[in-house]
Amino acid sequence: MDPMSKNVSAFLERLSRVFIDGSLSEVAENFVYPMPFYSNGGLAVFGSADTLIEGLTLYRDAVRKARIRKIVPRIVAHGVPSRGYSNVWVEWDHLDVLGLCKRTSQVRYVLFQDASSLFPKIEMVDYTVSAFPEVQDHFPMMATA
Repeated sequence: MDPMSKNVSAFLERLSRVFIDGSLSEVAENFVYPMPFYSNGGLAVFGSADTLIEGLTLYRDAVRKARIRKIVPRIVAHGVPSRGYSNVWVEWDHLDVLGLCKRTSQVRYVLFQDASSLFPKIEMVDYTVSAFPEVQDHFPMMATA
């Protein structure tokens, strides 16, 4: 794995641990706002960290209800960075207490990382497959297109 993919993989693994631990405000610090969110053929926008935390809370509650204990990112593809921006395609496996994969999400992220940052920031999320599509219908959004 190249150094950039290792860095992004470490970033995503950290986000997953923090999410599972319930530190949603810490997760929300890794995004740029307003943040476009594509899902189910539509576009919505998280206008602030507070609205993202509301959405993450709904997702975390669904994860807990499904008895998911770990969410593991797998980088499927990583685009060539240009002026600090890059695309990364990730599959998130949702594992139960036995380590069995119960659900998988497929997501494309647009990341930005400047030279002085240890980790990137997420500027856009595009869910092609969601492990919990029913949750996304209830996300609090600033605007819907």
